[in-house]
Amino acid sequence: MTLQNQVYLHSLETKDFYTDEEMAINNQYFKALRLKNKLKNRIQEIQTFIHFQHDKIALNSDEQLLINRYTNKLEQYHVRLLYVSSYVNRYKAALTALIESYPASKTRILREDALKINNKIGVFESSLTRICQFKNNEITTKLFVIRIFHYHILKSIIHNGFYYKESKYKYFTSSAGQIRTKKIVAIQEELYNTYENAITCGLSLNLINSKGGINANKYQAYLALANSASAKWTRFNIDRIVVVDDFSTEVKAIVDYIDSQTFEITRKQMDIPIEHMDGCGIMLPSVSKKSFMFRMPWMKGLLTPFDFKKFIEEKKCSPKITDIYGKEYDIIADNINIILTKSQFKMWKFYDCWDDYKNQFKKYHCEAAKLNIEDIGTKASMNYQMLQTLVTMTAEELQSIAASTVHDISMLGKDKKTMLKVLGAVKENTNMNHFQKSLLLYPELLSDPHCREVIKNKKRKLIKEAKAGKLNINGYYTFIIPDVYAFCEWLFLKDANPNGLLKSDQVYCNIFNSGDLDILRAPHLYKEHAIRTNIKDTSIAEWFITKGIYTSVKDAISKILQFDNDGDKSLVVQDPTLIAVAKREMQDIVPLYYEMHKAEDKILDNNTIYHALISAYQANIGIISNDISKIWNSKNPNLEAIKWLCMYNNFVIDYAKTLYLPKKPENVANTLKLYAKDKLPHFFKYAKDKEDNQVLALLAENTNNLTTVNKLNLLIPNKPIRFQHTAGIFDYKNLMKNSSIEVNQQLIAKFIEINKEKHKYMSKDEIGDTGFIIYLKEELLKIESDLHHIADQLVKYFYVKNSRFKETIWSLVGDIIYQNLAYNLNGSVQCNNCPTRFKGKSNELLCPQCKVEHTRKSWREGKRKQRVLKAKTI
Repeated sequence: MTLQNQVYLHSLETKDFYTDEEMAINNQYFKALRLKNKLKNRIQEIQTFIHFQHDKIALNSDEQLLINRYTNKLEQYHVRLLYVSSYVNRYKAALTALIESYPASKTRILREDALKINNKIGVFESSLTRICQFKNNEITTKLFVIRIFHYHILKSIIHNGFYYKESKYKYFTSSAGQIRTKKIVAIQEELYNTYENAITCGLSLNLINSKGGINANKYQAYLALANSASAKWTRFNIDRIVVVDDFSTEVKAIVDYIDSQTFEITRKQMDIPIEHMDGCGIMLPSVSKKSFMFRMPWMKGLLTPFDFKKFIEEKKCSPKITDIYGKEYDIIADNINIILTKSQFKMWKFYDCWDDYKNQFKKYHCEAAKLNIEDIGTKASMNYQMLQTLVTMTAEELQSIAASTVHDISMLGKDKKTMLKVLGAVKENTNMNHFQKSLLLYPELLSDPHCREVIKNKKRKLIKEAKAGKLNINGYYTFIIPDVYAFCEWLFLKDANPNGLLKSDQVYCNIFNSGDLDILRAPHLYKEHAIRTNIKDTSIAEWFITKGIYTSVKDAISKILQFDNDGDKSLVVQDPTLIAVAKREMQDIVPLYYEMHKAEDKILDNNTIYHALISAYQANIGIISNDISKIWNSKNPNLEAIKWLCMYNNFVIDYAKTLYLPKKPENVANTLKLYAKDKLPHFFKYAKDKEDNQVLALLAENTNNLTTVNKLNLLIPNKPIRFQHTAGIFDYKNLMKNSSIEVNQQLIAKFIEINKEKHKYMSKDEIGDTGFIIYLKEELLKIESDLHHIADQLVKYFYVKNSRFKETIWSLVGDIIYQNLAYNLNGSVQCNNCPTRFKGKSNELLCPQCKVEHTRKSWREGKRKQRVLKAKTI
């Protein structure tokens, strides 16, 4: 499923709610802050210069005089810096005091100048946008995303809402991702009141509180499900669904048990409780033959096809099951085609029964939605976390794993297929933009100077990413699915400890051949290389029909990879070198296990929500992850320290809900502080854009003396591209509908004018150019009312001139250009062997000339084989 339709809205900041007096002080504060930063940069430059001069063996009199002069300048700058810093602190304190003195009962007003071109963002359509009837590809002011910098203003918005023009707005929710980035969503109060029941399936805060309340951040995350990018689930029938209990067993495994109080690590065998269907449900293949994630009010998770009616027939068992409320259903008689599990129904305890939820769902015209329909897409790549844990990997082994990436970098400019693959113009990519679709349809585009610049930039990016550990691999990201056959054995056969179809060391994934697989998942902090045997068996394939990876209920693999089954994906790899190294590394590695704290339910009100949010804002898992990387890239990685940090990281992630963090014992804290002070590994220069002074220098010239990912610095080639004529002759007229159109110079002038000030219209709050493209389109349509005419004029003017604005043209009217190409090429294709374009049958891959040559070559090869066979017979 490819999401295309977007709704545009504004991304605001808390300063957009300042009073005029607050804004005046804010402007003074930032003016002083800019000057302070300018002085600090100048001081850094002078200090660097002086240090460089002092490093010289001998200084002449002029150089010494220059150093003295710069030393005096340095002292002056330090004095000015202290002076300016005092103003920065003064303005900051004054602004904070003014904000906090704002009356608690007074409602703030969104400033008229807050809605700018450069804070427009695009969000994919969702249940929320459909329920609220927002128009696709248009801007709404009924919904805002707000980034929080001042907690006092957040508190005011949560308690009092705010006004914009004549409308009152209220705090709506924050998803888990928005909580991590300190963002909230606000909605027009009147609109929310109209559609509240459709969003919440009739579940009010009063009803939730009457039944004991809920953890505030859990509630917000569940409410935010309506905001997930999705497509409406058509032909959905809630009467064909039942919700049953979760399926869990205890799995015997050897683990490194970490006491969360003492941080003591003990290796022992334990019976680990595992929720096998955690977030997963099943549906008949008649509903869908592909797995997908779904959203309903208060419901989320993965649905995977499994023919449970066929299971009932073959096992000759009773079709009767009991739902989570104690009501019995007959799967056959009641025509049930979807079985959900309790872990997918987040607010089940606040409804009296399943019929209660269904009635509310139908009464308020609630919506079910699909997202992330199974699609493995193109082959995936490794990341530095997965590589850095393989500390014994040799340069030769790494060279073998990096060979495909090195090949792609080396062949850019020389090989058409490589260039198309690297640019994402391949059939396997189901999310191609219009430029990629056009490249696939018309590879001659590769000969255009603009495309060659794109390739040069792509090569620079590939080299940087490769040095950061991003390498091509024979692997795919795919859904992790439990052994649902075992689930049905538990559900229908009442087997408390079923075997399922897979043994503890086995998995099933029909993407790969039988044999060993390396199963990985991000984030990868500990040694999470789960090597398992892929079983290719027709009796299993009969039941497991998707491209997901199915895991055994006898396996503690979920504790190794730390996954749920609610749509989590795994990078599944079948690479002999990687698997050999991982096997070697994993010989003495067992899963980590520790007990997590549960979040407390509380009565929900504005105060509870506010305090839950600001508590969650304190979590920072990035620092912990970086510290783990420092340890992995040290001379002798301290596995005990890594285990402590992995556990602590998960407590930090859960802190938003539990508000609990274990206290590190003194010896643990002291050990971890040593690593926290270290610089980051050298490859972070490429992975995280760190400066030279933030990373460790590469001192060793011998690749084998470097840590695993740092070895790539010497293995990845960086030679200039030399383009060869492999793509054919490009004709820009093929991009146009009317190649004889006259160009309106006013249109071109406006296009150039806006592009030259592009930075003014670029959204600061998202990757991409949504706000800029919206504004550009609006302005050009004032001059020329037909987008097709705009497309033709832009192509004719800028492709003749070979302008640098072509990327903007594709973002603006790429869909129209693609349509023009499809029409103009009229079913012709480019030969797979040479750049010749020809028109033939749909399945023909070679032009007539290459076809003749291929036939001759095949004939000669056949004759040669006959001679060899005859010689052997004699």
